[in-house]
Parts: sequence; structure tokens; C-alpha cells
Amino acid sequence: MGKKEHHQQQQRQKDHKDNDRVEAVLELLRKQATLTVKQEKFCSNACVERFLRAKGDNVKKAAKHLRACLSWRETTGTENLIADEFSAELAEGVAYVAGHDEESRPVVIFRIKQDYQKLHSQKLLTRLLVFTLEVAIGTMPKNAEQFVILFDASFFRSASAFMNLLLASLKIVAEYYPGRLYRAFVIDPPSLFSCLWKGVRPFC
Repeated sequence: MGKKEHHQQQQRQKDHKDNDRVEAVLELLRKQATLTVKQEKFCSNACVERFLRAKGDNVKKAAKHLRACLSWRETTGTENLIADEFSAELAEGVAYVAGHDEESRPVVIFRIKQDYQKLHSQKLLTRLLVFTLEVAIGTMPKNAEQFVILFDASFFRSASAFMNLLLASLKIVAEYYPGRLYRAFVIDPPSLFSCLWKGVRPFC
């Protein structure tokens, strides 16, 4: 057997193993509760594979993580988010998808003001974040599965207030969009931010 054939055989075996794991995760999910049509659509092979990668290919852990994500999406009302709810934010350019990078990844920009959190609930901020990420995912071509996020911190005077917003946002992305984030950039952060970031970065 030549090198090429050997490589192809190995790839086929790997694909077969991957498919088996995906099926095992879906089987566990369906045992716990029947999946709705929307949940079935969400739990595509590519989606399940991302959850498996996040859990080191552990089927039980991936199924548990995915089930928690499905519950969260239901609670958040992810499928029912519409632009009208965020008309003021969209008009001000608080959050939007600014095209794609050279690898066809959507580029998401958040330009949230420091006072925004005082005037709005954490729930609304989460919904805005999720709405924007869902729009980004909706614009992805077939060859892309990740997005880039730019946090414009120029409206923040307090480094700790911005850090809280950044960590809360990254936690949502890591928890409910595993394998989706390619890179996150912070633009024009307040002074002292880099000192704070050095302290928390090992835990991110």
C-alpha cells in the first residue's frame, strides 16, 4: 500500500470514528428528552464535533455540555431574537458584523459604552451579544465555522468595568459557542487594563 492510500485509509477510519462519536452524543441527548425540530437542526454533525473537541472527544461530557447549551438557548430565546429589539443599539453601532476577513470569517464588533450596563440589564446585554453572534454565524459561508470579535473599549474609563464586560462576554462564547472563536481583539482599552489582563489571562 502506497503512502497516499495508507493516508486515505487512516482518514476514512478517523472519519468513521468521528461519525460514531457524533451519533453516540445525539443518542444520549435523545434519551434524555426528545429534540425539537430546531434543536435537531442546531445539533448538526459540525456542531456536535465542536462540542466533542471542546471536551477532548469525551462523548458523555460533550452530550452534557450540549444539553446545557440547548437549555440555555431555550431560556435566552435565541431562536426568537429579532433586530427590532435592539433598534437603538443597531442605530448607534453598539454591535454589528463588519464583513469578513480574508479567510471568510465574520468580524463582529462590540462598541459598548461604560454607562450601558447601568442603564440596561445584564440579560439585555447577553441578548444583544447572542443576537450579534447568531447574525455572524448566519453570514458564514460553508467553508467557515469561526468568527473574529473586536471589542472597542474606547468608551470605557474604568479598566475593571471593561474587564468585567469582556470576561462575561468571553465566558458566554466559550460556554455556548465552543470552537467558534478564532481570535478576540481589544481596541483602545483604558489604562491599567493590560495589568489586569495579565492577572486573569492564565485563567481564560
